[in-house]
Parts: sequence; C-alpha cells; structure tokens
Amino acid sequence: MILYLPLLYGHWFVHAELAMWVHWLPDLFSTRPWQLSGLLVGSALCGVLAGAIFSLPVLILYREWAAFIALTISLLGAAFDFYLMSVPSTRPFTLAALATDLIVFAVALPAWVLLLRRLHPNNSFKPTPLRGAA
Repeated sequence: MILYLPLLYGHWFVHAELAMWVHWLPDLFSTRPWQLSGLLVGSALCGVLAGAIFSLPVLILYREWAAFIALTISLLGAAFDFYLMSVPSTRPFTLAALATDLIVFAVALPAWVLLLRRLHPNNSFKPTPLRGAA
C-alpha cells in the first residue's frame, strides 16, 4: 500500500509530461482538419502511453487487485487533472480534445492491466489420459 501514492503521482506526472511533449503533433500538418485530427490523436496518445508505462508495475505489485487499483489510480488522476484544468477557450473542438484526453487518461491504465492479465500464460499442465490416447 506504500507504493500506491507514488504510482498515482507518477502516472499523473507522466501523463502531464507527455501532454507537453506531443504539442508539436498538430504542427506536422498544414491543413486545418489534419491539425485538429493531430490534436485529438495527441490527446489520446498521452493517456495510452501513460497507461502502457504504468500497467506492468501495477500488475506486478497488486496481482489480484491490479484491475481495481488501476481503475482507482486512473480515476483519481483524471479527477485531479480535471480539477487543475483551465479551459483556454470555449470552442467546441478544444472542449472535445480536453474531454478525449480525460476519458482516455481514465480508461487506458485499467484497459492495459486487463489486456496484460489476459496475455498472461496459463502454465498449467494437463497430461493426456492413458486410456484412449493410443
């Protein structure tokens, strides 16, 4: 339980740093629709990458409770992000980009944990019965 708060802060901090890092993505395109699409992709990419980075530590530390802990970490991080958020304008696309960012940030970590749990190999060995095998 001691590592819960560092994971929560680290997940939120990595998401914030990735959001600052991908601000160049819309500038790759010259037309306005592609720039707006780049803004949406950049918003979603931040949450997906932050979830991917922290999914394995959460899964290793909290084994059976990993999905629940990942959900609480991501929801608390998204709530804190929402609390700190200042909307620069009331334009619909800006609000859509911010909403996309919050939704993906809240959903990505639990989704990655569930995906990694499903990919975990089943190492149980079931031998072939002796009768009827030949």
